[in-house]
Amino acid sequence: MQVKLTPASVALTASALAGAVAVGVACIADLPANAVDAAIPGCGDGYIDLALGEECDPGPLAGDAGVLGCTSGCRVKCPSGLIWKKNNHCYALAANATSFDPEAETRCSDLGGHVVTFASEEEFGAAAGFMQTVDAGALWVGLVQVQGQVERQYNSVAPFEPGWSPDCSGCFAHAADPSAPLPRVIAASDDGGPPPAQPCVLAESDTARYPSWRQSVCVAAPSVHTMCEREPVGRQWIACDAGAGVVCIDLVATRNAERYLLLPPMTADGARQACESLGGRLVVLQSRDEREQLWHQLSLLPAPPAKFWIGLSQATDAGDGAAPWVWDDGTRVDAPDAHPSPWGRAEPILDGLTSTAYLALYQAQPDDTLARNSEREVTLPAVCELAVVQDGGR
Repeated sequence: MQVKLTPASVALTASALAGAVAVGVACIADLPANAVDAAIPGCGDGYIDLALGEECDPGPLAGDAGVLGCTSGCRVKCPSGLIWKKNNHCYALAANATSFDPEAETRCSDLGGHVVTFASEEEFGAAAGFMQTVDAGALWVGLVQVQGQVERQYNSVAPFEPGWSPDCSGCFAHAADPSAPLPRVIAASDDGGPPPAQPCVLAESDTARYPSWRQSVCVAAPSVHTMCEREPVGRQWIACDAGAGVVCIDLVATRNAERYLLLPPMTADGARQACESLGGRLVVLQSRDEREQLWHQLSLLPAPPAKFWIGLSQATDAGDGAAPWVWDDGTRVDAPDAHPSPWGRAEPILDGLTSTAYLALYQAQPDDTLARNSEREVTLPAVCELAVVQDGGR
């Protein structure tokens, strides 16, 4: 399943999309050489053109000095911090804080970001490794316990990102046992009774010594590092020159390998046929970072989708009463080498109402942006992925 980036026309008829949309040449065949370059003049337009080496784009009003976190030359600025090249985010240390709110959150807001959150072990390892070399110790994680849910459910402080819960396989926490509550910083109260409420989360840069994040009090904590995370300014999507409702997206995590299309609402079967007609497939989420970055770009749309089809469906009954869930690249969800779980809390539902999974936005929930099959969905937007062939012939 590959897309050759040549001037050849790639068309998708309205019937292939079940009457929803018709996609023409520019969106697929000539991105970014023709469609993007013709419509977007380059650095300073607000579009982050990864193919041109842009890491951010401050837009036309930034001026010669650029904006916070982005130079006028479309490079990420992160003084005394880490720029992780797999997402181009800036991770910078602010002053230590004894409280999560307001100290840590306010300091990060002043830097144009938020208290650091992590989508994957790889992202956490990069940030922890950086901190270990500059100022080792404990740091706040941007997770806050759901009120009334002791030790189990945490919401993310960053929108369009999942929190964490032991019954949410698609959520992420650095934990020796992700199916159990995080260990507590304080095991008991001063008088030996039950421990105090500890609704915030601490991480340690020394991951060998501390195999898990830990529950912590949110105020009057020992001095804790404040690491702030700032996403690049600008967007990595463009409306395709192919009719209303079609958006083309590039991600840092899959740069030069995959390109994505957001298609208007259609049935699950129609979405799969539409993607295949383009030489692609419904998106297969091969990493948590890919999912996080995809949602971030969708969140920048004027009207972000609340749900969309993905390339994960329930196969025919295997004969033993089990109907496995299989990605569209043939990988079973329960395989030893499977892609990271996409599922939200208590998902998938046995005898759920749809046999094709979709990602759903439920803000201020631990499983925000994760996969479900528990609600009957007739038509939804869809995200296709198309493999990019780099042959130097563009």
